[in-house]
Amino acid sequence: MIVSWLTGGLGNQMFQYAAGLALAERRRTVLKLDVSWFREYSEHEAHNRYALSCLNVSEQFATQEEINRLRGVPLTRTERWSLALARRLRLRAYERLLAQSGRSHHPPTFAFYPEFFDLPDNTHLGGMFQSEKFFAPVANLLRLQFTFRYPPPPNVAALAERIRSSPSVALHFRRGDYVRNSDFAKNIGTLGVDYYRAALHLLKERNPHATVYVFSDDIDAIAREFPIDGPHEFVRCVDHWHPWDKIRLMSLCEHIAIANSTFSWWAAWLNPSPNKLVIAPDPWFNNGSLDDRDIVPAPWIRLRRDGTRPD
Repeated sequence: MIVSWLTGGLGNQMFQYAAGLALAERRRTVLKLDVSWFREYSEHEAHNRYALSCLNVSEQFATQEEINRLRGVPLTRTERWSLALARRLRLRAYERLLAQSGRSHHPPTFAFYPEFFDLPDNTHLGGMFQSEKFFAPVANLLRLQFTFRYPPPPNVAALAERIRSSPSVALHFRRGDYVRNSDFAKNIGTLGVDYYRAALHLLKERNPHATVYVFSDDIDAIAREFPIDGPHEFVRCVDHWHPWDKIRLMSLCEHIAIANSTFSWWAAWLNPSPNKLVIAPDPWFNNGSLDDRDIVPAPWIRLRRDGTRPD
């Protein structure tokens, strides 16, 4: 059994699930999900709930007992008594559950490390794992599981049809808690208009006649700050929209400039086109001590926050 400790919003949970699935497949065992974080860290705005139910993932939730065993929490008096009784009655399955020992693993670095795949069965994973290198062996399986469980509401379906019907590019601006949360503002930070102007220029070079679809968690502010020439639409959520509908729609656009956000990272990755142009920021983090070298896949183009290309 591999247990992935889910934290953060939908994009983060997708990375944590993907890494757990890759390790579980390697160990030929089951992946279970630890959702205890969402009961303990309710202050993180929209990131305080389990979100993978919108996808066709395999949902098996670890019990608190299983989590405690893998994290090395000592048996309680009742559990020790139950273990002794299970052994006496030869209840082997229950005995194995109570007696199993595991390990809690936290990444030693933000970057990918190949030793990840050496982790044994009965590991509890806690970390971000924000690189496709952690799940490359199961990428095809993930593309099946990371499809949307629910059909889009009518207004989302109508917009999806417009996106599919003509050349399209997407821009994603992340604001929200990147502005309001002091830790996020310091360590991640928002991207300025210089990055997006340069990114849009590259996208328009690829297809000058594309309609630009702009997505943001503060769309009215972006509409004021970032005027666009030519066909465009500032996508505003309406009644019955869900957060994953934005990922659904962004993934339909032929090309995309993403924010330093796992939300639009997954929208870009879920686009299956081999001809897609994806533009991503460099550096990913404001905090230079965080190693971001493996976050952006090699085929994607990186732009500095001032809009210039890295050396």
